Amino acid sequence: MIIPCVISLRPGKKDIIEYCTVDKRGYPVFRRVNFAGLQATVIVGHRDLNNLSFNSEDKVFICQFGPQGHLSSVGKGLEGQELTVIVHIPEED
Repeated sequence: MIIPCVISLRPGKKDIIEYCTVDKRGYPVFRRVNFAGLQATVIVGHRDLNNLSFNSEDKVFICQFGPQGHLSSVGKGLEGQELTVIVHIPEED
C-alpha cells in the first residue's frame, strides 16, 4: 500500500526512543533483555523525538523483541543503515 501523505507518530507516555544500526545478517544491533516480548516501531533513518514522521518513500517496520531481548530482522539489504526504534511500553491500568 502506498500512502501519499506524511504520517506523524506520537509515542505513548512510557515509550522509549533508541537508535541502532543493522548488522550484516539484517538484524538491528540492539539488545535489551528487559524488553523481551515487547513490540517496537522501527523507522529506517534517524528521526528526532520532535519529528517522528514518515512518508511513502520511508521504510517502517513493526518488530518484536525475542525472549533474549533481540529485535526481529529488518532485512539484509539494510546492512549498516541507522534505525530509529520506538519501544512500546504498555500503559499500566
